[in-house]
Amino acid sequence: MKQRSGELNISNMSEETIEENLPDLSPHLEDGFSLKQLETLHDYAMELSSRNRIRQQQSKRSHKLTKRKPWVISVSPVKCPDDMTGIPDVYIQAWKKYVGKVEPQGGDREDWIETCSRLYWGVRNLGEDAIVRVHGKTDIDSKQLIGLPHFGQVLDMPPIDQYADPSHADRYAINSNVRMLMHRKTKLSSIYEDDIKHAFASLIRDGVSSFFIKFMNQAKWLPNLKISGTNLDELEQQVQEWGDWAFVHADDDPNALLIQENVDIQYEYRMFMVGNQPVCGAGNIGLKTPIDNMHTRFDPQMQKIRDDTTVKNVELRPELAEQYREFATRAGRMFSHCGYGAYTLDLCLINGEVSIVELNGLMNSGLFALNMNDLTSALRVNWKECLPPVLLEPAI
Repeated sequence: MKQRSGELNISNMSEETIEENLPDLSPHLEDGFSLKQLETLHDYAMELSSRNRIRQQQSKRSHKLTKRKPWVISVSPVKCPDDMTGIPDVYIQAWKKYVGKVEPQGGDREDWIETCSRLYWGVRNLGEDAIVRVHGKTDIDSKQLIGLPHFGQVLDMPPIDQYADPSHADRYAINSNVRMLMHRKTKLSSIYEDDIKHAFASLIRDGVSSFFIKFMNQAKWLPNLKISGTNLDELEQQVQEWGDWAFVHADDDPNALLIQENVDIQYEYRMFMVGNQPVCGAGNIGLKTPIDNMHTRFDPQMQKIRDDTTVKNVELRPELAEQYREFATRAGRMFSHCGYGAYTLDLCLINGEVSIVELNGLMNSGLFALNMNDLTSALRVNWKECLPPVLLEPAI
């Protein structure tokens, strides 16, 4: 039996129920409609219009998330180095085409090569529709680039379309699984005196007297701090002096500091994680760049003790690179629910055991002797992992 129209609650009914409960309208217009019939028809029309509008919006959002978007390749116009020895001509030609002249300018060689490699391989592998934006030179409205996948470093004073790295992997310390795989004693702390002393006291009870401290609230704002001792007052004072002005930004962060056991780490290696798996990697050797890659996904060049001033102590350790790859594969699966996106996973040996050093967002991470073809090919498939967070809706 149909309900009377005056008893209907349109917003809580399906379209089928609404139609079943529509009043029997008079077949002739001249017969007229009752007030309740008109109210029901109006409500019905408004409800269908609202539902159709919601469906259209959902369809558009779904389409936006599934349709591949053009990439933005962000390039910082760093100064060219004086020494151009061994730099591939394709790098030089890409720089000339998109940035400007290639001439000695006293720039940092490794920095320029890494920037050039991002430009060349980004243009080559991220799609013919990629947009090359040279900071300070390209005349383009940043708002037009909001919502597009980005490849390139995030600036200290970033444009609105790329104000942060898409990944939040730099907050790795709050992940208990990550800390477990670091294979050294660690404690998290706020910037406040009692919390800092409590963290030190706990580590001291576990036999730790040498500490390595990172400021996790704003990654890379402060250099890491190495201190030793067992006097809580002195340790806490050294931390406060080190933090100084930076601590102002962390007054509400209970995990602002990572206080860890200072250990001997060897054979540092950087894995580039895309789609929750390692796609390529290279040893953390400061003077090595992508042009030094040995034509392999996981470059075997490593230093037992990292030294960014020389390459004389470089060893070839393909078997260790494979161990790192296997470890990173397992770690990627373990962290797959964390939403880290594209990130870097730095590994090392601690007492012969593969261990995590740290995680960071991929965009600003050093490349070392990385296989850029493998990296950019993986990013193109996993473009959603390179969508920067949005501050506001694009004005288009």
